[in-house]
Parts: sequence; C-alpha cells; structure tokens
Amino acid sequence: MSMEHLVEDFYIQLEETRNKLSSCQNHGQIDSTQAIEFHLSLDSIYRVLISMLDLVPLTTDDGDNLFNAIRKSCIEKASQFCCDLLTVVLNTGAVDKINGKSSKQDTNDKICLVDDGLECQQAIANMMEISFRIFGEQQMIGPEECRNISSFTDKYSNYQRAVLRSRSKPSIANLANLRKIAKLQSMTVFDYLETTMDQENTRSDSDSNKDKWAHANTIIVILGEASSLIHPLIVWEEGLMDTISASRGVDGKSRLSSLDLSVHSGLASLCNAALNLLHNEAQNLAVKAGEWFIEDTAGIEFVSDSNLEEMAFICQILHRYNSLTCHFKHNGKEESSLMEKHLAEQIFRYSTAETNFLSSNIDKAIHMAQPVQIIMGVERYVPSIVEDAYYISQRCLERASSTLSTKTVILVINSVVDVWGTTGVIYNALMSQKGCMLMGKGADEKSDKDAIEGLVEKSPNSGLQLFLNALERDIDQSPSSRTDMTSNTKANGKSLDSHKVQLDTQFCLLNGIHGASVACEGLRSLFGSLLPEGVNGAPDQTEMMVTAEEQMKQYSTAYDVLLESQIDTLLEEWIGKVHTTGIPPPLIASLPHAPSIHRLFYYFSKQNYELNAVSFREAEEQTKFLIIPFEESRLVNELQNG
Repeated sequence: MSMEHLVEDFYIQLEETRNKLSSCQNHGQIDSTQAIEFHLSLDSIYRVLISMLDLVPLTTDDGDNLFNAIRKSCIEKASQFCCDLLTVVLNTGAVDKINGKSSKQDTNDKICLVDDGLECQQAIANMMEISFRIFGEQQMIGPEECRNISSFTDKYSNYQRAVLRSRSKPSIANLANLRKIAKLQSMTVFDYLETTMDQENTRSDSDSNKDKWAHANTIIVILGEASSLIHPLIVWEEGLMDTISASRGVDGKSRLSSLDLSVHSGLASLCNAALNLLHNEAQNLAVKAGEWFIEDTAGIEFVSDSNLEEMAFICQILHRYNSLTCHFKHNGKEESSLMEKHLAEQIFRYSTAETNFLSSNIDKAIHMAQPVQIIMGVERYVPSIVEDAYYISQRCLERASSTLSTKTVILVINSVVDVWGTTGVIYNALMSQKGCMLMGKGADEKSDKDAIEGLVEKSPNSGLQLFLNALERDIDQSPSSRTDMTSNTKANGKSLDSHKVQLDTQFCLLNGIHGASVACEGLRSLFGSLLPEGVNGAPDQTEMMVTAEEQMKQYSTAYDVLLESQIDTLLEEWIGKVHTTGIPPPLIASLPHAPSIHRLFYYFSKQNYELNAVSFREAEEQTKFLIIPFEESRLVNELQNG
C-alpha cells in the first residue's frame, strides 16, 4: 500500500472516530461497547502509523523528508486525538459534582463516569497503552512537542478512584441513612434493622442475620469493588516489570527498544500510581464504615450472637484485603497502614466481646441447667450444662477462627481451656450437682425441688447410716414393707421416691462427668483445625496452641479420674465396702438393712468350708443366700431395670 493510501486511510479513521467521540459527548454517556469501539479504532490508527514507518526510506533526500514530514504530521494529529479521547474517557467531573465538590463546567462535565464493567476497564487500559506508544513515537521525532505522560497517569489514577467511589456510594449512603433514621428513633442500627425486617417478614431465619449486617455489607462492597479494580492492575504491573527484567542482559542493558522500554516503564508507573491511590481511597472508605460500626456497637450493653458474627466477618474481610495488598501498601516504610491499625482495633474489640460472651453464656447455661435424656424415651439423664457448654465453646472457637487472626484464636482457646479446667466453672458446677436433680413425676415442680434438695442433703453416707434410720422407724416390719416406707416420702401431699431420686441424680452426675471428659477431648482435637490454611502463627503462638492442647488432654484425664472416684463413692454408699477382712464383721452387718457387701461378708465369715462332697452340696443349696443381699439392693435393681 502506498503512502497516499495510508494517509487517506489514516484521516478517514481519525475523523470517523472523532465523530463517534463527539456523538458520545452529546449523549453524555459511554458504555462498554463504545469503549471497545474506541479501542479498536485507536488500534487501527496506530497500525496505520506503523505501516507508514515501513515506507519511509533510510536516506535523507528531499522525497524522504516529505515522507517523514507526513508521518510526523499524522503522529501529531493522532497524539492530539489521544489527548482528547483520554480526557473524555477519564473524565470525573460528573462524579466530583455528585460528591459535592466544586469543579469547572466544561464540555467534558456532560459525560458521566465511564464505568460499564470489566470489558470497559480492559478497553480503557488498552487505550492507555496505545496512547503511550503514540506519545513515545512523538517524543522520538520531536521531543520538544511531546505530551506530558505524567498528567495522564494522574488522570487515570483519579479515574480509578472515581470508579471506586461511584460503586461504593450507594452502599455508604444507605448505611448513613439507616444510622440517621435509627438515631431519630432513639434506636441502634441493629435494633432498627431487626424491627424492620421482622415487620416485613421478607426473609427466612437462616438468612436474616446477614441482611441485618449493614456495616459489614458496606465494607464488603467497598473492599470488594476495590479488589476488583486492584487485582487487574497488580497483574498488569507484574507483567510489565517481568518483561523489563527478562529483557536485561548480562551487562545490565535492556534488549527492548527505547520506545518499548519507555512505554513499559510509563505503564508500570501508571499502575503503581493507580494502585496506591485506589488503596488509600479504599482504606479511607472502609475504615470510616468500620468506625461507624465501632461507634454503633459501643452503646450496646449485651452484645448478641449476631453482633459477634458481624464483628468476626468484618475482621475476616479486612484481613483478606490486607493479604491482597500487603506487597505494595507500605511503599518501603515499616509503619503500619491505616487499614492494619483499624484491623487491630476491630480484632481487639471482637476478642474482648467474644470472651465475655463465652463467659456469660456459660454462666447462663449453668443457671438454667437441668437433666436431659441421653436417648429419648430412656430414663437415663445427663446434665444439660455439658452439652450446652460444649456447643457454646465450639461456636465461639469456630467464630474466632473465621476472623483469620491467630491471636484471636489463641485468646479464645485460652478462655475455653479456663472454662473446662479443674478449677473452672464447668467442673465446679458438676461437683455442685448443677442440673443433676430429677423432678418427681406428677408433683409440683417447686415443691418437688425443695423435697429433693432435702433428700439429697440427708442422703446416706454409708450403709450403717441407712440401717440406723431403719431401726428408728420399725425394725420389726417385713423387708418389703420397710423398703416401701423408706423409699417413699411425702412432699406437699404427693408421693416421691427418695431413693430413685438420689440414684438418678448420682447417675446423672456420673454421665455429666463422662460427658465433660469426652467434651475436653473433642475440643482438643478441634484446636488443630482452627488456624486458617496458609496462616502460620509466630513461634510463641504455636507453642501456646500446643500448651492448650496438652492442658485439655490433662483435663480430660482428670475428669476420667474423677469419674472413677465418684463411681467408687456411689458403690460404697449404696452397697457398702469392706475396708479390711482381718477384723470379723459385727452382728449389725447381718441385718436386712445392712449394705449388701457387709451382709455378704458377714455370711462368708460365718462359714466353715471343708473340701468334701457334702460341703460342696451344701454350698450349692445355699447359693440363693449369696444373691439375696443384691436382690434387695436398690442400686442393683435400678441397674437391672436399665
């Protein structure tokens, strides 16, 4: 193709593209399709300029100077058009006016902010690269007339910031409006949202909590939109820097042409400037929303589960954003960024609230503890405090893990370890038989409870005490009538089986101790999965985690030892215990109300065993006497009945 055809093609495409730009200015809007068309047109114009370069001879006679002059003129016109195009596309005047800033009224203010998704962003980035190449061509042929690339770097950075503000504004405005309405009604934002949503009844219970997280949702929008703008710039910048680094030879000189090196360096500077400005803007907006959350939760006396969920979620969002931007946000400085300082404050507030929530909920569980059936329909119980405390501990640990903060996880783990320790509230509650006392069927709850407490206080400490009580009533009565009399007590006119209550209470306690041992082991195994993947704590934090696991293992073993001790005490209380066989048992050990083991020991002590057929036959005939003491044992009867 001749130079004349190239020039003609250049001017046709330039004018067509300029007319499209004027049309968009009149309509006041540029969508992604139009942005892509501008990119393709600009790319075609640049390709024509490259083709012109191939037709320019290397000699310097008059004809050659003419071709050079023609190409120089075309480059200048293309450069001017690039300036006009970028000025329109990167215009932020409309956004400035929306945000209440004063700006000069010019023709570009008629154009709304160009933001129509990822394709639009890609087209603008491609236009920036082509424009930089055209500016570089102009600088090579006429340095005195080159465009100021830094000014368009600033414009592109401001454009990216304007896009972020535009996308975040609806969510921020909605939160500000909610806070204003809630303040007028003397309510917190959380109470207002809960009341409004309950009235509208538009969501199920499973989704309602997240819909009430006005602050967290606002921070999600801000940092989510910032990340969607930052990530492509990071990839772009890394690609440019890798190309520059790979082009350097052993001598340190670049194998790229001066034009390519200039363009790559200029685009890398553009990416870096846009990244820093975007990050600073995202920090300011997100921190402001986070400060609103701190301010709104400061007046809440009792932090709810939903508030804690939102706190943890905000910490997670801030942490994930910091992970994305950690490689460029410091700019070589050691001090913490604004986002890091705010994250530390949010984590501190959450950790404090979570540990207080754990403590208060465990106290409530102890206060409301009651026996619950292990299996529905089976009269075997366990104190509710064990299951409730395990669920509360697990829930708090999982929520702390969701913050992605190792320090928070360690702090909550230590609180859980203290709760389940041998000096903790769970251990003390079990030793006080909290939630172990069973109510009598058909009786008034309050009167039964009073009667049971009296019975437990008077429960026999040994078989001897039980026997002496029987002597005081009527020792001459038959065993069955005496059993009926001792096993029934009147509480406000209603029958209550005292022995069954005492046994069920003690069995419930044993089940609770066993459950506490299993709970400690379960929580210990949970500790190892709490730290998020890819997050490694400091050596001291890892050591603290190992220490906590060892402590929970020790507490599990301690509950097992306590269980064995309580079982021994139970057996000694209800069937007796022979401490020594060297002293013959007294006569009192043979009476019907004596403990079973005492009666059995008395029977054996009175036997004279001879190893002959007659003695063996007599022993077989008297086997029933060995069984009778246990058949009359209430403990054995309860165990036989399941």
